[in-house]
Amino acid sequence: MPVADTELLFALSPRDPKHEHALRALSEIPGLVVPDTALLEFQVVLRERGRKPSQVRAALLVLRQVLSSYGVGEARTLSVGLLVQQCAIEEAYGLSYFDGLIAASALAVDKRVVSDDRAFDRVPSLERIPLSSAQSPRSC
Repeated sequence: MPVADTELLFALSPRDPKHEHALRALSEIPGLVVPDTALLEFQVVLRERGRKPSQVRAALLVLRQVLSSYGVGEARTLSVGLLVQQCAIEEAYGLSYFDGLIAASALAVDKRVVSDDRAFDRVPSLERIPLSSAQSPRSC
């Protein structure tokens, strides 16, 4: 079950240049799940962009509907152990806070993340499946 990076969630917007790639990923990547850490980042970014709580709620409800229509589930990964691992990943490989969380979630689920963000390539034993070419995984 590969996990979706937050990039994929934002690409579900029809205005996003990677929208078609995101839809293809939802339909073509078997077992794709969205980790709670990506959902948290999605919400935080929307708030940072000045969205009101009601707008964030509406976006999350639409996101849930889209994911459900494609049969994409959620993965609950957040724990003290995951936060400890995030700190280690951030420090060892120079990932941002949220990339470190998503990398830790991916390692906890099945060691694969769907993203065009090459920062994930720095994490040993993590496989990045490029969002822009979801059918051709790239191993690290």
